[in-house]
Amino acid sequence: MHQYVHRRNKLPVVFSAYFDENKTIPDHDTRQKQDFHTYSVHSESGKRAIKYKGGKLWNNLPDDLKGRPIESTYSFIWKLKEHFLLL
Repeated sequence: MHQYVHRRNKLPVVFSAYFDENKTIPDHDTRQKQDFHTYSVHSESGKRAIKYKGGKLWNNLPDDLKGRPIESTYSFIWKLKEHFLLL
């Protein structure tokens, strides 16, 4: 998800529009406009799909981790581990 948000041009073309953001869904503006849209799923296999789980996990991160571009994926992972160890 970090690569998708901050370095989308480095991913394969098939992932260029893989996840839907709430701001692209034209219903109305919400406080979660910057988050990824999570569709409702009705099966266990749907809950394990990357399209559902990736957006849900990314939306649950604190804003300081997902908001600013971090210089590399490894430093993002490092900051993510620090965050979870401090919980």
